[in-house]
Amino acid sequence: MSDLTKNFSFSEFRPKNSPSTWTPNSIYQKMLIVNLAENLQIVRDKMPTGSYMKITSGVRLLSDYDRLRASGYNPSKTSDHNCGVSIPLINGTKKFKKFGETYNFAIGAADIVPIGMEVWDLFKLSFRLVKEGVCNFGQIIYEKNPINGSEWVHYGNTLEEFFSKRIIEMIGRQKFMKSIDGGVTYSIVNSI
Repeated sequence: MSDLTKNFSFSEFRPKNSPSTWTPNSIYQKMLIVNLAENLQIVRDKMPTGSYMKITSGVRLLSDYDRLRASGYNPSKTSDHNCGVSIPLINGTKKFKKFGETYNFAIGAADIVPIGMEVWDLFKLSFRLVKEGVCNFGQIIYEKNPINGSEWVHYGNTLEEFFSKRIIEMIGRQKFMKSIDGGVTYSIVNSI
């Protein structure tokens, strides 16, 4: 049953191994997920007939970071998947020097695998919809893991919805990117 939008429910965004009855742990986290789901619904409605989105990763806990690292992925401690949760940073790193002991600016993200269309085509559709002002994401990334060949599109909320211009400049996020090496490196996508 969808409790967020026509096609999305909170349970789809839940952390790995959480019960299907999971709900956001704060009003702030709920607001972040609602915003993300509403924009994802716009993209889903524009997908070809018979296709849909499968959320493979929504809200992450610190244990998810460790699990993903152990599985050969390169998650970021400053990922928007942390969705309103403060994440401790390692002293002496660039991120620690920039943000301090904890990162408090994660605003919600989901990794999506489309069913019924190619992943790159979903990225291109999303890119076009954002450029046309039909929906609003702060970040869209085409990602591929060369080890197992899996690919997905990462969607993150827009910083402008939640933070001041000064904080947005400090975070310094790129809107459209792609990574074909499992998140080791990223390239900026300016056009499709």
